[in-house]
Amino acid sequence: MESNVDRLGRRMVELNNALQDKRTNPDYGFENVKSVDMLIKFVITLDGSENGINDGIYIYMNDDGSIVNAEYFVKEKDDVTIISFTDEQLELIIELFSDVFTVNVD
Repeated sequence: MESNVDRLGRRMVELNNALQDKRTNPDYGFENVKSVDMLIKFVITLDGSENGINDGIYIYMNDDGSIVNAEYFVKEKDDVTIISFTDEQLELIIELFSDVFTVNVD
């Protein structure tokens, strides 16, 4: 079974080859791309952070404008800790922020 590191290496070679194809052919259409999904990430930094520690919420919204996930983060110097919300916590975030952001996709 292929390791994820090996898979990443193989994918990077494929992406580099695609870049070379795009450079030589401006009409190159990325034929190897199976599908494209859009996910927008909003970073909300909460006020009242402690000295040297910042925290907040990552909110992920799809192209329909629906919040599909959110995570709590804590940044301390170069370290970042990310904690997934429980279903109940996620529902609170969705209710609080669902009408704050809008998405217009053409």
